Amino acid sequence: MARMLLAAGIAGLTVGAVFFDRVSAASVSLQERIDQAQPGAVVTVPAGKYRGPIRITKPIVLQAEGAVEIASDGSSPVLSILSDHAVVRGMKIVDNRINPADASVVMRGNHNIVEDLVIETMGTGVQLRDASNNTLRGIRVIGLVTDPGKEQEGLHNHGQHAHQLSGAAGTNPDVTAKKGNGFDLNHSHHNRIVSNRISNMFDGIYAENSNFNHMEQNFVENSRYGYHFMGTSATKLLGNTGSANVTGTMLMESDGAVVQHNRFVKQRENPNAQGILLFDVTGSRIEGNRIEGNRVGLYMERSKGNRLEGNEFTLNFVGMQLKQASGNVVTANHFVSNVIQAQAQDSTANTLEGNYWDDMQGIDLDADGRSNIPYELNPFFLALTEAVPPYQIFFQAPGLVFLEGLFTAGTDASIRDGAPLLAPVMAQEDEQRAGQQTAMGVLSVLLMSGSCLIMYGGVRRK
Repeated sequence: MARMLLAAGIAGLTVGAVFFDRVSAASVSLQERIDQAQPGAVVTVPAGKYRGPIRITKPIVLQAEGAVEIASDGSSPVLSILSDHAVVRGMKIVDNRINPADASVVMRGNHNIVEDLVIETMGTGVQLRDASNNTLRGIRVIGLVTDPGKEQEGLHNHGQHAHQLSGAAGTNPDVTAKKGNGFDLNHSHHNRIVSNRISNMFDGIYAENSNFNHMEQNFVENSRYGYHFMGTSATKLLGNTGSANVTGTMLMESDGAVVQHNRFVKQRENPNAQGILLFDVTGSRIEGNRIEGNRVGLYMERSKGNRLEGNEFTLNFVGMQLKQASGNVVTANHFVSNVIQAQAQDSTANTLEGNYWDDMQGIDLDADGRSNIPYELNPFFLALTEAVPPYQIFFQAPGLVFLEGLFTAGTDASIRDGAPLLAPVMAQEDEQRAGQQTAMGVLSVLLMSGSCLIMYGGVRRK
């Protein structure tokens, strides 16, 4: 009997101990679990809603299991990554603070990976400060501010942006909410920002004094500048999309950028909207982009030494506009169905050659696919509307067309393509492929005919 009582007592203690451990685990907060984790540990977060802020100060993996939401309306970011080599994956961040000075997610470390997050914010989504070699991938940033205010509109005098630093007002629930940036980089280098989607922000991706950053396959819509770079070097913008923003991408006081194979479409609601805007940009390559349905396809001012090649300017009001731009190369681009193909003002020593202009009427005397008659556009209309903007409503009016024919002053700064293409490059390539296929077909027929003749001759000899 005594043995039975002793066994029952031990069993009761064991059950009590197990129950106590379970209660203890349930009572530990997410931040406490993170603080207790050893460097290199994987901290899994069960499905549910959690209260922020959350701080990561060591190299761990924070991995969601199921639908995980972390929300905060306090004075700190919802999530702060203050370590190197940390990974955060698969959760939803909800930031209800109004006009916060910092972002919903703040990164101040290096070699971190943040992926597959959904961020709903009243301010900036992700902020990188002195943070390099990080990867941001598969993040969805959704701006919750519905009234952008006047500061969201595009600015005609782009020079007034120069040397301004980004910043937001301090948290104050009594003031009107203002949009923040989707991703905001400052003094942050060699980061990879890939396959993210950003909607309804101030600027989609903003980088300032940040070099060698790689942006690829991102999508930004319904914002001011989709991609905005200030004082940057060697930025790579590859295969991204900007749609229904004021400006698709803007580079200012930047050099060595590579802007390739992007799509900038439907930047047209604002009178100063552009697909691509280059202001004081040098030594950059703008190649293979599709720029369609914008107010101005590409606007370049006070920029030199850049190369524009293989871009498609389609269905824009103005395909390309140059102002005080010199020493740039514009070649192998397609200008199709733009109301005004191109304009230039106070822009000299640019090399325009081998572009396709669909309104070009030329003659090819030496069968090289290029016209022996140059393609020229007169700068009269641009100069006139620059002085008196309301005259834009008289575009292509018979009187202005007549005056344009009489206007010759300053034509050295006009658009002049010395050897324009008579057919698009793609059409020429298709024609070459068709010719190669025809030649292969003829060769095949000849080989088959020869084989048949040999076989027939052999049969006759027998």
